[in-house]
Amino acid sequence: MVDQNPQIQYWRSIQKEINETLGNLTGLTLVLHNSAQFSDVVSFLNKVQKNSRSKVLYFSFTTSYDHIKTTLEQCTLNGKEIHVVDMVSGFLLEIQDNIDCVFRKPPQTIEEMKMVMFKNINRVKPDIVFVDSLLQFFNLSNPSEQDVQKMYQFFGSLKEAFMASEIKTIILMYDEKHGRMEKLPLIFTDLILKMDMKSPDDEGARSFLKHRSIGHF
Repeated sequence: MVDQNPQIQYWRSIQKEINETLGNLTGLTLVLHNSAQFSDVVSFLNKVQKNSRSKVLYFSFTTSYDHIKTTLEQCTLNGKEIHVVDMVSGFLLEIQDNIDCVFRKPPQTIEEMKMVMFKNINRVKPDIVFVDSLLQFFNLSNPSEQDVQKMYQFFGSLKEAFMASEIKTIILMYDEKHGRMEKLPLIFTDLILKMDMKSPDDEGARSFLKHRSIGHF
């Protein structure tokens, strides 16, 4: 009998090799997590392409630019220049775009989100694109076939943009706070990481698992 859920067999702990994995990270990566904070994002980004100076374009659906700035004053982002698209504060009329951040109202559809993303990718020309979080558009804990199809179409369009540009890495965050992702997008992803957040009092509060898409493992 064929295993109907083969991806479970491919998860494996990478505690010892996480630095090497992230240090050479390229392609389209999906990061599953449970309520990570922006400080965790900074820690994660500091491991990505660690030995090269990179320009990061960060699309935020969860964290305001003010909070991002405050966090970066306490948690240094090493060797990276970050540009933010803040879609949390976009409704505030008194806020003005600046050299490091543009403010936009949150898109209402996936097509609107792609338009915002591609416009800013063309503007910034980043090495790393970071989207936090896909949960704003996809609830994949109990998805319908239509939900899964929309997800694959979105991932496919990002993969095409990646192949046609100078982007080295696209990182998509998905918060599993409402439930574990039931269908892993194996077709268009080069790597799937799971970041487990433990209590802040725990030693080594971050643990990682990885899954390479079938055919690239």
